[in-house]
Amino acid sequence: MQIPYRAMLPGKVKGLLVAGRAIGGDRIAHAATRNMACCAVAGQGAGVAAALAVKSGREVAEVSMAGVQAELVRQGVRIA
Repeated sequence: MQIPYRAMLPGKVKGLLVAGRAIGGDRIAHAATRNMACCAVAGQGAGVAAALAVKSGREVAEVSMAGVQAELVRQGVRIA
């Protein structure tokens, strides 16, 4: 399952990432992503993105997805 990064970016709150059951999506997406496994991996991805944003001095919406994915792979997450 893949969750788009933009689903973790609230439209009206800058500098915030949401994960788990709070991510954006329609009714069908929520039914598929609200289980604990999806919540956990979404949280890990959000945490990595937040850390990279702080480290690079960028907003969370501007974080390099290649950088996030590389760090997740380094942590042993299967992303493909």
